[in-house]
This record gives sequence, structure tokens and C-alpha cells, in this order.
Amino acid sequence: MIGHVLSVRDVRTSVKAVETVPLICEQAYMANGKTTGEMLLALKARAGDLPLEEIAKAGGWKGKSGVQAYFNAAYEGPLSGAVALKLARALQGKGQPPIQPEDVTSLAAVVPQANASAPVEYEGASLYRMPRDLPVYGSALGAEKVVDGEAIELTTLNRAEVIERRERPPILNGKPDVYGLYVQGSSMDPAFDDGDLLVVQKTSAISVGDFVVVYLRPRDDSDDGQTATSVLIKRLVRRTAQYVELRQYQPDVIFRLPKDDVLRIDKALRTADLLQ
Repeated sequence: MIGHVLSVRDVRTSVKAVETVPLICEQAYMANGKTTGEMLLALKARAGDLPLEEIAKAGGWKGKSGVQAYFNAAYEGPLSGAVALKLARALQGKGQPPIQPEDVTSLAAVVPQANASAPVEYEGASLYRMPRDLPVYGSALGAEKVVDGEAIELTTLNRAEVIERRERPPILNGKPDVYGLYVQGSSMDPAFDDGDLLVVQKTSAISVGDFVVVYLRPRDDSDDGQTATSVLIKRLVRRTAQYVELRQYQPDVIFRLPKDDVLRIDKALRTADLLQ
């Protein structure tokens, strides 16, 4: 998922590595013959059999449905980087011995990187702590919008209501035009789960293929040319002077909106955007 970055205050450590070194760890979810789901269930038990509802809430999901698939012995994984970070946030410090972030991030998929024959020194976690000043606006599932006979899932966004503040990824320091919102509904599954936190930038350049937040112009007396409460969280397919073409995944539909119906389009940042 997009927008979750874990902050850790561990002391820096140095590790000597020669030849092939797997980054994060490509072996944990396979080396001992256990599935990713079995290892997550073991961590859950280590945390005192922490309820899925608590894990989901601590990780930024709206409900346990966001994490149930991962805490299943049949889930072979590996985890995506975004999901691993969210679960690491939720489980860190729980149990005896306390669960460490790497206990979870080691279950993420990575590609081994070959190093030169000379020793290479890697650093452990940084002492840097991200400021918790990213505003998250209130969102809710809105009434469906019917476009060409297809039901398109809408989100109601209240930018006057900051429901919480989350950690700001370092790459966004000094940028006032970013905010967060929680995904509502399942129309963009599997790209986004219900309850995922999106980090959105208002002034970022937008390209075809980007995930976007499209602000719809109200069709009543409240239209002041600046304010919108209904938004679409979709993927951009095409944009012309006459229309905006978007895609949602559930149901899988590509549809067009007249340009006059669109107040503005913000870019939903991907994990890659936040780690540059």
C-alpha cells in the first residue's frame, strides 16, 4: 500500500557482507519450511494472541478484513513492502522477546543483490524519527455514481476535518501540499484494500497509469469552483481537453468523465515515490 513508512529508533549497527547478500531477507519465509502465514500466526501468538482487530487498527487498516488474508497458514506470500511495513508497525514491541520490525519485514519480497568481493558495510536503522504532521482527512463511502450504466464507487472527503496526523516520509519534508486519506470500499482491490492509507500530493505531475484522486464538481448551488466533497480514487487511463478516462478494478470498468465535471486531480503517491 501506499504511504506507510515505519519509524524506528534503534541504535545503528554495522554488518560485514561479502559476495551475495539478500537485502532485507529473501529467505525467512522459505528457509524453515513455513509459509508466510504460519510465521505471521507465530508472531501473533508471541504477541499474546493479539486480536486481528487490534493488529489492523494499529497498522492503519479500518477492520480485520484488511489483514485476515495474511494471518492464514495457507498464505505463502511473500508480503508486499507496504503491507510488511504496516504489520511491522502494528506488532513492534509486542510479546516476549519483543517483536522487532525485521521480524516482519523479513517476510517481504526482495531481489538479492550481488556485491563485489570486497567487504561492504551496511548500517542498521537510523535514529531519525519522521515528524508526525501529515494531515489525514475524514473520508467515507459515498453513494455510487452511475456512468454509462456502470456503478462507480465514490468517496466522500471532508478536507475541513483532520481526523489524525501520521508520520511524514522524509521525501515530503517541507511540502505543504500533501495529505492522507483512507480508502473506502473495494473498487480498487487488489491495488488498495478497504482502509488503506493513501498519501496524496496536490501539485505533483500526473501521468497515464498513476493512481489519482479526482475531485468532482458539485452539480448544485454549492459549486463555487473550488470546493468538492465527492472524489473518485481510480487509475488514470487517458486525459484530453474534452474528458478524463479512468479505471476501477471491482467491477473492472474503464469510463469517461467530461472535463467540466472535474474540479481537479491529485496524485496518489506509490511506495516507490516515497522512497526515492
